[in-house]
Amino acid sequence: MPNAQPLTVKQAASNYWVVQSGTTDLAGAVTRQAAEAERELMRRLRRRTAQMRAANPGRPRAVERQSR
Repeated sequence: MPNAQPLTVKQAASNYWVVQSGTTDLAGAVTRQAAEAERELMRRLRRRTAQMRAANPGRPRAVERQSR
């Protein structure tokens, strides 16, 4: 994927853990273990999305569709 920046787990204020891609917070959790599980889920979803796009390249992405 073109915008596949590494996913990182960092501790935010008040002992809250976040999963970030670049400077964007994607998910959060109360424990580090839960945040790491969220990160792994995001990685699996990115991989699966890339595989699906490779298998069906003619299908337009949702963001590319034009509104009526």
